[in-house]
Amino acid sequence: MTHYLILLLAIAYTCAVLAGRRSRTMGLQKYLGRLQQLKRIPRRHSTFWIGLYGHLWIGAMEFWSELAVALMALNPHKLPYFHKGLRAMTLIQSAL
Repeated sequence: MTHYLILLLAIAYTCAVLAGRRSRTMGLQKYLGRLQQLKRIPRRHSTFWIGLYGHLWIGAMEFWSELAVALMALNPHKLPYFHKGLRAMTLIQSAL
């Protein structure tokens, strides 16, 4: 029983790391997390974290999409940034 659980965890970890690598190579890391803090040499987030957070980012965007569209109606000058985020979301979905 524990062997199957370990295998399942290994598969899930591998999927998250591969999704994170694809997101990084596509240049989507700036949407998923801070690239780097000032005066900090190592990366802020691991490839595993980027892969997991991509799934969360997509889920949150789908959940809050109606509210986001309503806010864009109130602030039309922010619309180019919103469209940029939507394009990033489709690219993240393709990376996952």
